[in-house]
Amino acid sequence: MFRKYLLAKDSRISTADFISSSIIIFNTLTWFYMIRAIITSALQDPNNLIFFALLDFAIIFSSILGAFMAGKVKRTKILYFWIILGVMVSLLTMLLNIDVACNMPLIALLFGFSFGFGMPSSLAYFADCTSFENRGRNSGLLFSVSFLGSFLFLAFLSENWFEVLFVSAIWRILGLIFLLLIKPQNVEKEIKERSSFRSILSTRSFTLFVIPWLLFCLVDSIEKPYFISLAKMSGATGFIAFDEIFEPLIGVIFALIGGFIADQIGRKKVIIYGFISLGLTFAALSLAPTTQVFWYVTAAVDGIAWGIFYVMFVLVLWGDLSPPSSLREKYFAVGSIPFFLAELMGKFVYPFAQEVSKETAYAAFPLASFFLFLAVLPLMYAPETLPEKKIRERELKKYIEKAKKIKEKYD
Repeated sequence: MFRKYLLAKDSRISTADFISSSIIIFNTLTWFYMIRAIITSALQDPNNLIFFALLDFAIIFSSILGAFMAGKVKRTKILYFWIILGVMVSLLTMLLNIDVACNMPLIALLFGFSFGFGMPSSLAYFADCTSFENRGRNSGLLFSVSFLGSFLFLAFLSENWFEVLFVSAIWRILGLIFLLLIKPQNVEKEIKERSSFRSILSTRSFTLFVIPWLLFCLVDSIEKPYFISLAKMSGATGFIAFDEIFEPLIGVIFALIGGFIADQIGRKKVIIYGFISLGLTFAALSLAPTTQVFWYVTAAVDGIAWGIFYVMFVLVLWGDLSPPSSLREKYFAVGSIPFFLAELMGKFVYPFAQEVSKETAYAAFPLASFFLFLAVLPLMYAPETLPEKKIRERELKKYIEKAKKIKEKYD
């Protein structure tokens, strides 16, 4: 049942490979979310620009370096080195005092590098272990479980810096043990492509998807501080709690739903519907920015969009577009850059957003709506990455099942 449901009858994909690739990403995402959350809460300024600039820079640089090394070093060696590096960084950071400001840049660089270096290889490995028919639902399930796992870790752990680092090191070791015990069969792929990063950026299909992804990340990261600032000026503490807790949970639910739908009707339609819905919501908000019900609706739709887009643009699309070779790592490395660049932009905008008037905050909403609708234009020309044959097969299957039910009803 497990194999039939998740591996979608692809005999080339072993259950061991699928489980090992999923465990690697689950272990890494929960580890990183856990560390990042405790560091952010420990910072005197949770929007410390220097810290997050170094963290995002280290992630981007190490991801590109890891993708470059993927064409020269076996994937297993990269994954083993990467996980061991995470263990060493967690243990090494236990010796550093988080309350000392001069230690924070080093901590940011260490964790950024130990997270980013192996992510392209782990995501490429996961893409190799899924097929077009099941990549959406498997990605949605993996993202949802990883986020909920991180939430549970943070709920049970105290805010003690030493304790969190110790648990994170143990957790990373467990990930390595699982990988060694499962013994995946097809981690390595024959290196057939020698393409450069430049060739990926010049690929039409990649560009048509990465531009909307960049626009969404920038709009969301820059608009969010103004949104929260407006809520604070209005004294809407209930909305701020909703935005911090319920919006991510909504995203988790719709990451799973969006993954399933993307396997049924295609990735492109799901993404376009997400952009249009979010654009219309911000358009409505710009017409009535003082109506708090629109704030809740916008936050909920933003959470839905984030859940769907994270799954599509991080786990699904680059696996669909890239061939099963060392080139796949480069797709994932470049495709992740917009997220971290936009996150840094959001931190940069935050201090300015806290000092603006309500009228200035209102002006951010129509601009957000405009750029979200603008992001739809490249998508209209982008190809559907789910093969047309798979969509038609599912439509035919549904039609047959419906016909059988009608026949049974009148027999």
